[in-house]
Amino acid sequence: MKKLLAAFIIAGGLLMASHAYCEVTDKVEIIVNDEMITRREIDSSLAPVYDKYKTVYSGEELISKLVEARQNIVSQLIDDRLVYSEAKRLNVQVSEEEVDERMEQTYKNFGTKEEFKKVLSMQQITEKELRDRYREQIASRRLVDQKVGSKVVITPSEAIEYYNKHVTEFSEPEELNVLNIMIKPGEDPKRSATLIQDILKRLNEGCDFGGLAKIYSEGPGAEEGGSMGYVKRGDLMPQIEGPIFNLKDGEISGVIQTSAGYHIFKVVDRKSAKTRTLNEARDDVEGAIFRQKVNEKIKVWIATLRKNAYIEIR
Repeated sequence: MKKLLAAFIIAGGLLMASHAYCEVTDKVEIIVNDEMITRREIDSSLAPVYDKYKTVYSGEELISKLVEARQNIVSQLIDDRLVYSEAKRLNVQVSEEEVDERMEQTYKNFGTKEEFKKVLSMQQITEKELRDRYREQIASRRLVDQKVGSKVVITPSEAIEYYNKHVTEFSEPEELNVLNIMIKPGEDPKRSATLIQDILKRLNEGCDFGGLAKIYSEGPGAEEGGSMGYVKRGDLMPQIEGPIFNLKDGEISGVIQTSAGYHIFKVVDRKSAKTRTLNEARDDVEGAIFRQKVNEKIKVWIATLRKNAYIEIR
């Protein structure tokens, strides 16, 4: 559903599109039943794609990629209009409160209303146009839920089959909850090396790791007692990862030197690697199956809408 309705969502990336690329014109390019798609809307949707592609392609290849992207955008916009046209025909209602809620969320995403209005102005989009598009999006999504989503049924055998085929996706790696004390070399590496050895000695004598981290550590999480949270293999530098994952719960490492400085680590807790059972992963399994079925049904449904629609490309 998200893909189907993507053209309506103009907050975020689309609003940040290059203004220079967008043509300020309302020339009608396509008519879908009683809905119109303008050149400005197409160009506005294409702008972020252009900004991305121009950093990768150039010359004829860039032109070819943009032509293909424009065709895909036009096809998506037609699908969106088909759905909204059907929503209007079936009198799907959207309250002003629902639109207000979407607008408020958009304001929050931009920090302030002033910044939001500035970006709208750059894109030659009015707040009324944005409200209209949000209204279309909400109505269209509601109709998709009614016509497609509500008719999707997932059987126990389908869940079992999907889980068995994708069991590796439900594997969770070993994770360690780690504390860290780091001393940077600074202008006097010898002093730093002496200090880290003194800290290690005090730790081995039973001093509190978190307390010493708050006093001496120059690494992340120092104010929280050197907490690094849970880490898994691949999160850390190789010279750190090996020694840490060989530690037992509650054990403290020796001094480990890296390009960042001198480190001492303590493993607080360990989550062993495991594979979630079907029952544990059921929400994810059924969610994935649901999305697959919805996407398949949407294609069939929209094909029917296209067959019975009036579409004029000028």
